[in-house]
Amino acid sequence: MRWLALLFLLCSTAAVAAPEGSTRGTSRKKPKAPPREASPEPPPAAPSRTGTQPAATKPAEEMRYSLALAGGAFYGGGFNRGPQGSAQLTLTPPGWGRFSFDVELGWRLSRFRANVPGAGVGVSALHSFPLLAVGRMNLVRMKHFGVDVRAGVGPQLALHHLSSDFSESSVRSSIGWELLAGAQLRFPFGAIEPFLDGRVGLGEAYIPFVTGRSIGVQGLLGVRYQLP
Repeated sequence: MRWLALLFLLCSTAAVAAPEGSTRGTSRKKPKAPPREASPEPPPAAPSRTGTQPAATKPAEEMRYSLALAGGAFYGGGFNRGPQGSAQLTLTPPGWGRFSFDVELGWRLSRFRANVPGAGVGVSALHSFPLLAVGRMNLVRMKHFGVDVRAGVGPQLALHHLSSDFSESSVRSSIGWELLAGAQLRFPFGAIEPFLDGRVGLGEAYIPFVTGRSIGVQGLLGVRYQLP
């Protein structure tokens, strides 16, 4: 019995010491840090035909020019009526959007013919040449239709020619002024643009015994060409 008790005590001691020794003989490994997440990279741009990536640059705006010619008639009361013509150069600077600037040279003719009893026939012709600086603003812009309002001011040169059967002909001149306000109906078709121009004028150029007035209404039909 004594030997059996001694053998039981030795077996229990070995069973307890075995797991402790195995634990002591192995070293604990440190836990690995989680890997860093890679930052997302932007997708590569599609290469151009030359093998290089094109730079995304906005094209710079340039000055635009257009030239217009028009003809029509005017009426300012009395003998201030007759045909008229106009040449307009339109400039649109970069960044002006719906605004542009016109330089307009006009021409008007008022003509009067009278019979003088016992003397003959007298003819009076007054030519007016207004040179105007005009501001233009686009109100309506569609594919084949547009509406612009215009207002301008400038000097007016008047030339009066008087001829008759009973005296020598004479030419007199004067410098006056003129204001205009009106609208243009445009019908753009590419670089060619027909338009209708309606306006009201105010001003005059005075010559002794003759007054050339631009007070009244004016109507013109013209065409504009967009210069390259």
